[in-house]
Amino acid sequence: MKNQNYVFTLTLLIIPLAILASSMGIFWQGTGEPYPFETLRGETVMIRGHGLYRYDTISSSAQMIGQDIVNLIIGVPLLAVGALWSRKGSMRGKLLHAGALGYFLYTYASMSFLTAFNQLFLVYVTLFSLSLFGFIYAISAFDPDEVASHITDRFPRRAISVYFVIVAAFLAVTWLGLVVPPMLDGSAPAGLESAITMVIQVLDLGVIVPASAITVKLLRDRHSWGYVFSSVLLLKLLTMGAALISMIIVQMLSGVAIDPVVSALFALISLAGIVLAIFTLRTVRE
Repeated sequence: MKNQNYVFTLTLLIIPLAILASSMGIFWQGTGEPYPFETLRGETVMIRGHGLYRYDTISSSAQMIGQDIVNLIIGVPLLAVGALWSRKGSMRGKLLHAGALGYFLYTYASMSFLTAFNQLFLVYVTLFSLSLFGFIYAISAFDPDEVASHITDRFPRRAISVYFVIVAAFLAVTWLGLVVPPMLDGSAPAGLESAITMVIQVLDLGVIVPASAITVKLLRDRHSWGYVFSSVLLLKLLTMGAALISMIIVQMLSGVAIDPVVSALFALISLAGIVLAIFTLRTVRE
């Protein structure tokens, strides 16, 4: 119970800061024009030149704005609803709350390490820290056997296992195919732009892929923690999937050239995750 109180308190701090950060990313556009910039590797990229993300490239700033939109219209409301339901003792609420915290943890870890330094740097760091410890407290508050007792026979264990195998395989193949060849020939990987390393690939290959594999193993063994991890990870992907689709749309509207095949696969996997997350949440008995 004490951990849940900590999580609720941290959530009350996250919500206004997330609204502030996302609102400024969307609405602070300012004046200025895009301009070319030569990277450390001798490549020329276009810098946005205006707004909060004026020192980020047009491509990366479009993705950040797409994520800011989802933060406001989906992420913050789900976090608030999850916190309130959890406060009332709802198991669905506890799972949703933990999943939403996982989303904000991923979001502001990437923002802290990837976004060009701006006036909200300390806000990103604070959100990263609050989300990290909130997520840890939320996970540690679960009794896995209690969670399992709330799972009905309609829980799509096999479908979730297959889904996470696909997610892990897709991310591993896509990102390794992106970073391994440049490691061998010394060139810059596509998408590096003005950054000095591949932050999203660190998070996906270092966290999401192993977490997906562990979840599959736990579900196949019918371990109680499998129900916790799969539900929380799916609910995190519910919001992240919406953010990925939003990023693709904003990039296209900004005139950024995207890989249609990879983008379509990301969108399809995201949509499948959203549908599966909603169905899974409905199989939790209160």
